Amino acid sequence: MANSVENVYSTALFELCEEQDALKSTFEELEQVCAIVFDGSQKDFVEMLSSPLISFEDKQKALRAVFGGRVGDVLLDFLCVVTQKGRFKALPGIASQFKDMYYQKKNILEVTATTVQPLSDKLRKKLVDKLQSVSGKTVILHEKLDKSILGGIVLRYANTEIDSSVKTKLDNIKAQIDRIIV
Repeated sequence: MANSVENVYSTALFELCEEQDALKSTFEELEQVCAIVFDGSQKDFVEMLSSPLISFEDKQKALRAVFGGRVGDVLLDFLCVVTQKGRFKALPGIASQFKDMYYQKKNILEVTATTVQPLSDKLRKKLVDKLQSVSGKTVILHEKLDKSILGGIVLRYANTEIDSSVKTKLDNIKAQIDRIIV
């Protein structure tokens, strides 16, 4: 995995952005480009940029027509390189690894909180404040609703899961009872 296409390209872009002092703007632009281009509605555009039957010059013209003046030169040139090397379809993976590196550099922790109902503003603030004090990082909180957990909260971040849902507690009690009965 250390030499995956996504890792090689994201590392190259990250280092270039650091040199050019374009890290934040490129991060934001890359997120937007991927959200728009890979949302499923632009399949023809992605296929055209990935097709070996279309010349690189035509692909480059299309990229410059669509993104020229809308994204910075660093990202536009990067999109051209990725396209020229036949790696445009790898862009979401590249963006994901770039995001991980950006968050690590900026000391940001992305957390998903799963609950049965939306968090109140007061509880959301309390949760973010607690996570920030424990982690020492700026927390970006994503909320997800899932009625199957019955109550409580499940937090997921990095490679960690904190599950204090009612469903898990009930499952644990059931497992204890099953061990006693057997």
